[in-house]
Amino acid sequence: MSWEDSMQDASFRGIRFDVINTRDSASRDIAVYEYPYVDGGDVEDLGRKPRNFRATALFWGDDYETRLQQFLAALDKRGSAELIHPVFGSMLYMQCIEYQASHDAENVDYCVVEVVFIQAKPNIQLFGSEDPLSKADILFNQVQSALDQAQTAIDNLLSPLRTAKKWMKRAKSLAATALGMVTVLKGELTGFISTTTDFINYPKAFMNDLQSALTQTSLLSKSSVSSNPGSYAGSSSDVSGVAGIVMADWNRGHTQLQDVAALPEKIVTGQTTTAVIMPAGSSVSDITELVTTIKVQVALQLVLDAADILSDADVINLLSPDDIEHIANDTRTSLQVAIIQVRETFADATQNVSSDATASGVTWQPVVESLKVMALTVQQLATSVMTQRPPLTTRVVRADTNLHLLAHLWYADYTRAAELLRLNPALRNPNTIKSGDVLNAYSR
Repeated sequence: MSWEDSMQDASFRGIRFDVINTRDSASRDIAVYEYPYVDGGDVEDLGRKPRNFRATALFWGDDYETRLQQFLAALDKRGSAELIHPVFGSMLYMQCIEYQASHDAENVDYCVVEVVFIQAKPNIQLFGSEDPLSKADILFNQVQSALDQAQTAIDNLLSPLRTAKKWMKRAKSLAATALGMVTVLKGELTGFISTTTDFINYPKAFMNDLQSALTQTSLLSKSSVSSNPGSYAGSSSDVSGVAGIVMADWNRGHTQLQDVAALPEKIVTGQTTTAVIMPAGSSVSDITELVTTIKVQVALQLVLDAADILSDADVINLLSPDDIEHIANDTRTSLQVAIIQVRETFADATQNVSSDATASGVTWQPVVESLKVMALTVQQLATSVMTQRPPLTTRVVRADTNLHLLAHLWYADYTRAAELLRLNPALRNPNTIKSGDVLNAYSR
Protein backbone atom coordinates (compact mmCIF):
# COMPACT_ATOMS: atom_id res chain seq x y z
CA MET A 1 0.00 0.00 0.00
CA SER A 2 1.34 3.46 -0.94
CA TRP A 3 1.44 6.41 1.44
CA GLU A 4 -1.00 8.18 -0.86
CA ASP A 5 -3.65 5.61 0.14
CA SER A 6 -2.83 5.66 3.87
CA MET A 7 -2.23 9.39 4.39
CA GLN A 8 -3.31 10.60 7.83
CA ASP A 9 -4.27 14.04 9.14
CA ALA A 10 -1.25 15.55 10.89
CA SER A 11 -1.73 16.75 14.46
CA PHE A 12 0.20 17.52 17.65
CA ARG A 13 -1.47 17.42 21.07
CA GLY A 14 -4.73 16.89 19.19
CA ILE A 15 -4.35 20.14 17.16
CA ARG A 16 -4.66 19.36 13.45
CA PHE A 17 -2.55 21.13 10.84
CA ASP A 18 -1.99 20.87 7.11
CA VAL A 19 1.43 19.77 5.90
CA ILE A 20 3.23 20.84 2.74
CA ASN A 21 6.23 18.57 3.20
CA THR A 22 8.18 16.60 5.77
CA ARG A 23 11.90 16.00 6.15
CA ASP A 24 12.72 13.19 8.51
CA SER A 25 16.32 12.44 9.38
CA ALA A 26 18.37 10.21 11.63
CA SER A 27 22.08 9.80 12.34
CA ARG A 28 24.17 7.27 14.23
CA ASP A 29 26.64 7.94 17.01
CA ILE A 30 30.04 6.32 16.54
CA ALA A 31 33.38 6.03 18.25
CA VAL A 32 36.47 6.08 16.00
CA TYR A 33 39.71 4.46 17.17
CA GLU A 34 42.77 5.52 15.16
CA TYR A 35 46.32 4.26 15.49
CA PRO A 36 49.70 5.85 14.68
CA TYR A 37 51.17 4.87 11.32
CA VAL A 38 48.05 2.85 10.43
CA ASP A 39 45.76 3.97 7.62
CA GLY A 40 42.09 4.11 8.57
CA GLY A 41 40.72 3.11 11.94
CA ASP A 42 38.16 1.05 13.83
CA VAL A 43 34.65 2.44 13.93
CA GLU A 44 32.28 1.33 16.72
CA ASP A 45 28.57 1.82 16.25
CA LEU A 46 27.12 3.31 19.46
CA GLY A 47 23.51 3.37 18.29
CA ARG A 48 21.15 5.68 16.49
CA LYS A 49 20.64 9.19 17.80
CA PRO A 50 17.09 10.53 18.33
CA ARG A 51 15.27 11.01 15.05
CA ASN A 52 14.43 14.52 13.85
CA PHE A 53 11.07 15.13 12.22
CA ARG A 54 10.81 18.42 10.33
CA ALA A 55 7.50 19.52 8.88
CA THR A 56 6.24 22.56 7.01
CA ALA A 57 2.76 23.36 8.33
CA LEU A 58 0.37 25.62 6.47
CA PHE A 59 -2.44 27.81 7.86
CA TRP A 60 -4.70 29.91 5.65
CA GLY A 61 -8.22 31.28 5.40
CA ASP A 62 -10.32 33.78 7.31
CA ASP A 63 -9.90 31.87 10.58
CA TYR A 64 -6.24 31.01 10.08
CA GLU A 65 -5.12 33.18 13.00
CA THR A 66 -7.24 31.29 15.53
CA ARG A 67 -5.98 27.91 14.31
CA LEU A 68 -2.39 29.20 14.19
CA GLN A 69 -2.58 30.43 17.79
CA GLN A 70 -3.93 27.06 18.94
CA PHE A 71 -1.10 25.27 17.15
CA LEU A 72 1.63 27.54 18.53
CA ALA A 73 0.18 27.18 22.03
CA ALA A 74 0.41 23.41 21.67
CA LEU A 75 4.05 23.71 20.57
CA ASP A 76 4.84 25.96 23.55
CA LYS A 77 3.55 23.52 26.13
CA ARG A 78 6.23 21.87 28.22
CA GLY A 79 7.01 18.18 27.69
CA SER A 80 6.50 15.62 24.95
CA ALA A 81 3.20 14.51 23.40
CA GLU A 82 1.72 12.42 20.60
CA LEU A 83 2.50 13.47 17.05
CA ILE A 84 0.38 12.16 14.19
CA HIS A 85 2.75 12.03 11.25
CA PRO A 86 0.95 12.13 7.87
CA VAL A 87 2.93 9.12 6.62
CA PHE A 88 4.27 7.31 9.70
CA GLY A 89 1.11 7.66 11.80
CA SER A 90 0.97 7.89 15.60
CA MET A 91 4.30 8.63 17.27
CA LEU A 92 4.35 8.99 21.05
CA TYR A 93 6.73 11.07 23.18
CA MET A 94 7.67 13.61 20.52
CA GLN A 95 9.22 16.88 21.74
CA CYS A 96 9.04 20.14 19.82
CA ILE A 97 12.50 21.74 19.89
CA GLU A 98 12.14 24.52 17.33
CA TYR A 99 9.57 26.30 15.19
CA GLN A 100 9.47 29.33 12.92
CA ALA A 101 6.30 31.06 11.70
CA SER A 102 6.61 32.99 8.41
CA HIS A 103 4.17 35.54 6.96
CA ASP A 104 4.38 36.98 3.46
CA ALA A 105 2.88 40.34 2.46
CA GLU A 106 1.75 38.92 -0.87
CA ASN A 107 -0.16 36.05 0.76
CA VAL A 108 -2.97 37.45 2.88
CA ASP A 109 -4.35 35.29 5.71
CA TYR A 110 -1.57 32.81 5.07
CA CYS A 111 1.19 31.49 7.34
CA VAL A 112 3.88 28.84 6.99
CA VAL A 113 5.29 27.24 10.14
CA GLU A 114 8.55 25.30 10.07
CA VAL A 115 8.60 22.97 13.07
CA VAL A 116 11.14 20.42 14.31
CA PHE A 117 10.30 17.47 16.57
CA ILE A 118 12.72 15.06 18.21
CA GLN A 119 12.30 11.71 19.93
CA ALA A 120 11.97 12.10 23.69
CA LYS A 121 12.27 8.36 24.35
CA PRO A 122 14.12 5.53 22.58
CA ASN A 123 12.77 2.80 20.31
CA ILE A 124 9.88 4.71 18.73
CA GLN A 125 8.83 2.95 15.55
CA LEU A 126 8.49 4.95 12.35
CA PHE A 127 5.15 3.39 11.47
CA GLY A 128 2.89 3.61 14.51
CA SER A 129 0.37 1.04 13.20
CA GLU A 130 0.70 -1.86 10.85
CA ASP A 131 -1.17 -2.10 7.59
CA PRO A 132 -4.12 -4.51 8.02
CA LEU A 133 -3.63 -5.75 4.48
CA SER A 134 -0.13 -6.99 5.26
CA LYS A 135 -1.45 -8.83 8.33
CA ALA A 136 -4.16 -10.41 6.20
CA ASP A 137 -1.57 -11.64 3.69
CA ILE A 138 0.38 -13.21 6.55
CA LEU A 139 -2.78 -14.99 7.75
CA PHE A 140 -3.55 -16.37 4.29
CA ASN A 141 -0.07 -17.91 4.14
CA GLN A 142 -0.33 -19.23 7.70
CA VAL A 143 -3.64 -20.95 6.95
CA GLN A 144 -2.19 -22.86 4.01
CA SER A 145 0.86 -23.87 6.04
CA ALA A 146 -1.32 -25.03 8.95
CA LEU A 147 -3.55 -27.04 6.60
CA ASP A 148 -0.52 -28.85 5.17
CA GLN A 149 0.75 -29.62 8.68
CA ALA A 150 -2.68 -30.85 9.81
CA GLN A 151 -2.95 -33.12 6.76
CA THR A 152 0.42 -34.71 7.56
CA ALA A 153 -0.44 -35.18 11.24
CA ILE A 154 -3.85 -36.76 10.54
CA ASP A 155 -2.39 -38.98 7.81
CA ASN A 156 0.20 -40.33 10.29
CA LEU A 157 -2.45 -40.86 12.96
CA LEU A 158 -4.70 -42.82 10.59
CA SER A 159 -1.87 -45.04 9.34
CA PRO A 160 -2.47 -47.93 11.82
CA LEU A 161 -6.17 -48.09 10.93
CA ARG A 162 -5.35 -49.09 7.36
CA THR A 163 -3.74 -52.43 8.30
CA ALA A 164 -4.55 -53.49 11.89
CA LYS A 165 -7.64 -55.70 12.12
CA LYS A 166 -8.25 -54.74 15.75
CA TRP A 167 -9.17 -51.25 14.53
CA MET A 168 -11.73 -52.54 12.02
CA LYS A 169 -14.73 -51.18 13.96
CA ARG A 170 -13.20 -47.73 14.24
CA ALA A 171 -12.23 -47.74 10.58
CA LYS A 172 -15.78 -48.59 9.53
CA SER A 173 -17.21 -45.88 11.79
CA LEU A 174 -14.83 -43.29 10.39
CA ALA A 175 -15.56 -44.31 6.79
CA ALA A 176 -19.33 -44.25 7.30
CA THR A 177 -19.28 -40.91 9.10
CA ALA A 178 -17.08 -39.31 6.43
CA LEU A 179 -19.39 -40.59 3.69
CA GLY A 180 -22.38 -39.30 5.63
CA MET A 181 -20.76 -35.87 5.93
CA VAL A 182 -20.15 -35.69 2.19
CA THR A 183 -23.76 -36.66 1.56
CA VAL A 184 -25.08 -33.93 3.84
CA LEU A 185 -22.76 -31.26 2.44
CA LYS A 186 -23.70 -32.11 -1.15
CA GLY A 187 -27.33 -31.66 -0.23
CA GLU A 188 -26.77 -28.30 1.47
CA LEU A 189 -24.02 -26.67 -0.62
CA THR A 190 -24.72 -26.02 -4.28
CA GLY A 191 -21.74 -26.78 -6.45
CA PHE A 192 -19.85 -28.85 -3.88
CA ILE A 193 -17.87 -31.56 -5.67
CA SER A 194 -16.15 -34.37 -3.78
CA THR A 195 -13.18 -36.22 -5.26
CA THR A 196 -13.13 -38.88 -2.51
CA THR A 197 -15.12 -40.10 0.47
CA ASP A 198 -12.31 -42.32 1.72
CA PHE A 199 -11.08 -40.39 4.73
CA ILE A 200 -8.89 -43.22 6.07
CA ASN A 201 -6.79 -43.92 2.97
CA TYR A 202 -6.88 -40.45 1.41
CA PRO A 203 -7.20 -37.95 4.26
CA LYS A 204 -5.39 -35.16 2.40
CA ALA A 205 -7.77 -35.35 -0.57
CA PHE A 206 -10.74 -35.48 1.78
CA MET A 207 -9.50 -32.41 3.68
CA ASN A 208 -8.97 -30.48 0.44
CA ASP A 209 -12.54 -31.28 -0.59
CA LEU A 210 -13.78 -30.16 2.81
CA GLN A 211 -11.85 -26.90 2.53
CA SER A 212 -13.53 -26.13 -0.79
CA ALA A 213 -16.90 -26.80 0.84
CA LEU A 214 -16.15 -24.49 3.76
CA THR A 215 -15.21 -21.63 1.45
CA GLN A 216 -18.84 -21.55 0.32
CA THR A 217 -19.72 -20.03 3.69
CA SER A 218 -17.77 -16.86 2.77
CA LEU A 219 -19.32 -13.44 3.27
CA LEU A 220 -21.66 -12.48 0.46
CA SER A 221 -22.66 -9.10 1.89
CA LYS A 222 -19.00 -8.17 2.38
CA SER A 223 -18.39 -8.71 -1.35
CA SER A 224 -21.35 -6.55 -2.32
CA VAL A 225 -20.16 -3.69 -0.11
CA SER A 226 -16.62 -3.85 -1.53
CA SER A 227 -17.85 -3.86 -5.12
CA ASN A 228 -20.03 -0.77 -4.65
CA PRO A 229 -18.87 1.22 -1.61
CA GLY A 230 -20.15 4.52 -2.92
CA SER A 231 -23.76 3.37 -2.66
CA TYR A 232 -23.48 3.42 1.15
CA ALA A 233 -22.13 6.92 1.53
CA GLY A 234 -25.53 8.45 2.12
CA SER A 235 -27.42 8.82 5.37
CA SER A 236 -26.23 7.56 8.72
CA SER A 237 -29.07 5.05 8.85
CA ASP A 238 -28.01 3.59 5.48
CA VAL A 239 -24.45 3.01 6.69
CA SER A 240 -25.63 1.55 9.99
CA GLY A 241 -27.93 -0.78 8.10
CA VAL A 242 -25.10 -2.03 5.88
CA ALA A 243 -22.89 -2.59 8.95
CA GLY A 244 -25.72 -4.66 10.40
CA ILE A 245 -25.90 -6.71 7.20
CA VAL A 246 -22.16 -7.41 7.32
CA MET A 247 -22.30 -8.52 10.94
CA ALA A 248 -25.44 -10.60 10.32
CA ASP A 249 -23.61 -12.28 7.45
CA TRP A 250 -20.60 -12.92 9.70
CA ASN A 251 -22.84 -14.46 12.37
CA ARG A 252 -24.59 -16.60 9.75
CA GLY A 253 -21.27 -17.88 8.39
CA HIS A 254 -19.96 -18.51 11.89
CA THR A 255 -23.08 -20.49 12.79
CA GLN A 256 -22.88 -22.56 9.60
CA LEU A 257 -19.24 -23.39 10.26
CA GLN A 258 -20.03 -24.46 13.82
CA ASP A 259 -22.81 -26.66 12.45
CA VAL A 260 -20.26 -28.33 10.16
CA ALA A 261 -17.90 -28.82 13.11
CA ALA A 262 -20.66 -30.58 15.05
CA LEU A 263 -21.82 -32.67 12.08
CA PRO A 264 -19.66 -35.81 12.64
CA GLU A 265 -20.83 -36.23 16.23
CA LYS A 266 -24.46 -35.64 15.24
CA ILE A 267 -24.22 -38.29 12.53
CA VAL A 268 -22.76 -40.88 14.91
CA THR A 269 -25.29 -40.15 17.66
CA GLY A 270 -28.21 -40.15 15.23
CA GLN A 271 -29.11 -36.48 15.69
CA THR A 272 -28.56 -36.02 11.95
CA THR A 273 -29.90 -38.74 9.66
CA THR A 274 -28.19 -39.68 6.40
CA ALA A 275 -28.63 -42.35 3.77
CA VAL A 276 -25.44 -44.01 5.04
CA ILE A 277 -25.98 -46.84 7.54
CA MET A 278 -23.70 -46.50 10.56
CA PRO A 279 -22.02 -49.66 11.98
CA ALA A 280 -23.69 -50.96 15.13
CA GLY A 281 -22.18 -49.63 18.35
CA SER A 282 -20.46 -46.66 16.76
CA SER A 283 -19.58 -43.89 19.21
CA VAL A 284 -17.99 -40.45 19.16
CA SER A 285 -14.70 -41.91 20.40
CA ASP A 286 -14.48 -43.97 17.20
CA ILE A 287 -14.34 -40.88 14.99
CA THR A 288 -11.92 -38.71 16.98
CA GLU A 289 -9.62 -38.16 14.02
CA LEU A 290 -12.48 -36.91 11.83
CA VAL A 291 -13.81 -34.61 14.56
CA THR A 292 -10.34 -33.13 14.99
CA THR A 293 -9.94 -32.61 11.26
CA ILE A 294 -13.24 -30.77 10.96
CA LYS A 295 -12.64 -28.49 13.97
CA VAL A 296 -9.20 -27.51 12.70
CA GLN A 297 -10.47 -26.72 9.22
CA VAL A 298 -13.47 -24.80 10.54
CA ALA A 299 -11.08 -22.65 12.60
CA LEU A 300 -8.89 -22.08 9.54
CA GLN A 301 -11.89 -20.98 7.47
CA LEU A 302 -12.92 -18.52 10.18
CA VAL A 303 -9.40 -17.09 10.08
CA LEU A 304 -9.73 -16.57 6.32
CA ASP A 305 -13.13 -14.92 6.69
CA ALA A 306 -11.90 -12.64 9.48
CA ALA A 307 -8.83 -11.64 7.47
CA ASP A 308 -11.03 -10.98 4.45
CA ILE A 309 -13.23 -8.57 6.41
CA LEU A 310 -10.58 -6.82 8.49
CA SER A 311 -8.32 -6.09 5.51
CA ASP A 312 -11.02 -4.40 3.42
CA ALA A 313 -11.18 -0.64 4.04
CA ASP A 314 -14.66 -0.33 2.54
CA VAL A 315 -15.98 -2.83 5.08
CA ILE A 316 -14.05 -1.96 8.25
CA ASN A 317 -15.03 1.70 7.86
CA LEU A 318 -18.61 0.53 8.39
CA LEU A 319 -17.90 -1.46 11.54
CA SER A 320 -17.75 -0.29 15.13
CA PRO A 321 -14.94 -1.31 17.52
CA ASP A 322 -17.41 -3.74 19.15
CA ASP A 323 -18.02 -5.37 15.75
CA ILE A 324 -14.28 -5.77 15.14
CA GLU A 325 -13.79 -7.21 18.62
CA HIS A 326 -16.69 -9.61 18.05
CA ILE A 327 -15.12 -10.96 14.86
CA ALA A 328 -11.71 -11.39 16.50
CA ASN A 329 -13.20 -13.13 19.56
CA ASP A 330 -15.23 -15.59 17.47
CA THR A 331 -12.13 -16.50 15.46
CA ARG A 332 -9.83 -16.87 18.46
CA THR A 333 -12.42 -18.99 20.31
CA SER A 334 -12.66 -21.38 17.37
CA LEU A 335 -8.87 -21.62 17.21
CA GLN A 336 -8.73 -22.41 20.93
CA VAL A 337 -11.32 -25.17 20.50
CA ALA A 338 -9.23 -26.65 17.70
CA ILE A 339 -6.05 -26.49 19.79
CA ILE A 340 -7.69 -28.33 22.70
CA GLN A 341 -9.12 -30.95 20.34
CA VAL A 342 -5.74 -31.61 18.69
CA ARG A 343 -3.99 -32.00 22.04
CA GLU A 344 -6.60 -34.46 23.29
CA THR A 345 -6.60 -36.48 20.07
CA PHE A 346 -2.83 -36.90 19.97
CA ALA A 347 -2.37 -37.43 23.74
CA ASP A 348 -1.94 -41.21 23.50
CA ALA A 349 0.36 -40.94 20.48
CA THR A 350 2.51 -38.47 22.38
CA GLN A 351 2.91 -40.90 25.28
CA ASN A 352 3.99 -43.68 22.89
CA VAL A 353 6.07 -41.57 20.53
CA SER A 354 9.20 -43.69 20.97
CA SER A 355 7.45 -46.86 19.77
CA ASP A 356 5.35 -45.23 17.04
CA ALA A 357 6.69 -45.88 13.55
CA THR A 358 4.92 -42.82 12.12
CA ALA A 359 5.91 -40.47 14.96
CA SER A 360 2.42 -39.03 14.98
CA GLY A 361 3.01 -37.97 18.58
CA VAL A 362 5.39 -35.31 17.23
CA THR A 363 3.71 -34.17 14.01
CA TRP A 364 0.75 -32.57 15.83
CA GLN A 365 2.91 -30.02 17.62
CA PRO A 366 3.54 -27.80 14.55
CA VAL A 367 -0.23 -27.72 13.99
CA VAL A 368 -0.88 -26.36 17.48
CA GLU A 369 1.95 -23.85 17.15
CA SER A 370 0.51 -22.62 13.85
CA LEU A 371 -2.95 -22.23 15.38
CA LYS A 372 -1.48 -20.29 18.31
CA VAL A 373 0.43 -17.98 15.97
CA MET A 374 -2.72 -17.37 13.93
CA ALA A 375 -4.69 -16.51 17.07
CA LEU A 376 -2.07 -13.86 17.88
CA THR A 377 -2.03 -12.57 14.30
CA VAL A 378 -5.83 -12.21 14.28
CA GLN A 379 -5.61 -10.22 17.50
CA GLN A 380 -2.89 -8.02 16.03
CA LEU A 381 -4.93 -7.52 12.86
CA ALA A 382 -7.97 -6.38 14.86
CA THR A 383 -5.75 -4.12 16.97
CA SER A 384 -4.14 -2.54 13.91
CA VAL A 385 -7.58 -1.82 12.45
CA MET A 386 -8.78 -0.13 15.63
CA THR A 387 -5.56 1.81 16.29
CA GLN A 388 -5.81 3.42 12.87
CA ARG A 389 -8.73 5.32 14.34
CA PRO A 390 -8.48 7.96 17.07
CA PRO A 391 -8.91 6.83 20.70
CA LEU A 392 -12.49 6.07 21.72
CA THR A 393 -14.01 8.18 24.48
CA THR A 394 -17.41 9.30 25.81
CA ARG A 395 -18.86 12.77 25.42
CA VAL A 396 -21.88 14.45 27.01
CA VAL A 397 -24.48 16.10 24.78
CA ARG A 398 -25.00 19.69 26.00
CA ALA A 399 -28.28 20.49 24.19
CA ASP A 400 -31.11 18.73 22.34
CA THR A 401 -29.86 17.95 18.86
CA ASN A 402 -29.44 15.28 16.17
CA LEU A 403 -26.43 13.31 14.97
CA HIS A 404 -25.64 15.50 11.96
CA LEU A 405 -25.60 18.68 14.03
CA LEU A 406 -23.63 16.91 16.74
CA ALA A 407 -21.02 15.71 14.23
CA HIS A 408 -20.71 19.27 12.94
CA LEU A 409 -20.32 20.62 16.48
CA TRP A 410 -17.76 18.05 17.63
CA TYR A 411 -15.76 17.54 14.43
CA ALA A 412 -16.79 20.39 12.08
CA ASP A 413 -17.85 17.61 9.70
CA TYR A 414 -21.52 16.65 9.53
CA THR A 415 -20.74 13.54 7.41
CA ARG A 416 -19.29 11.86 10.52
CA ALA A 417 -22.85 11.37 11.80
CA ALA A 418 -22.72 7.85 10.36
CA GLU A 419 -19.59 7.20 12.40
CA LEU A 420 -21.33 8.33 15.60
CA LEU A 421 -24.26 6.04 14.84
CA ARG A 422 -21.94 3.05 14.41
CA LEU A 423 -20.30 3.83 17.75
CA ASN A 424 -23.70 4.02 19.46
CA PRO A 425 -25.73 1.05 18.17
CA ALA A 426 -28.19 1.37 21.08
CA LEU A 427 -29.26 4.82 19.89
CA ARG A 428 -32.92 4.49 18.88
CA ASN A 429 -33.49 7.73 16.98
CA PRO A 430 -30.50 9.63 15.54
CA ASN A 431 -32.75 12.65 14.97
CA THR A 432 -33.73 12.99 18.63
CA ILE A 433 -30.80 13.25 21.03
CA LYS A 434 -31.45 14.77 24.42
CA SER A 435 -29.29 17.04 26.50
CA GLY A 436 -27.30 15.01 29.01
CA ASP A 437 -27.07 11.89 26.83
CA VAL A 438 -23.63 10.26 26.93
CA LEU A 439 -22.40 8.99 23.56
CA ASN A 440 -19.37 7.07 22.41
CA ALA A 441 -17.18 9.17 20.14
CA TYR A 442 -13.68 9.39 18.76
CA SER A 443 -11.44 11.86 20.57
CA ARG A 444 -10.74 13.70 17.34
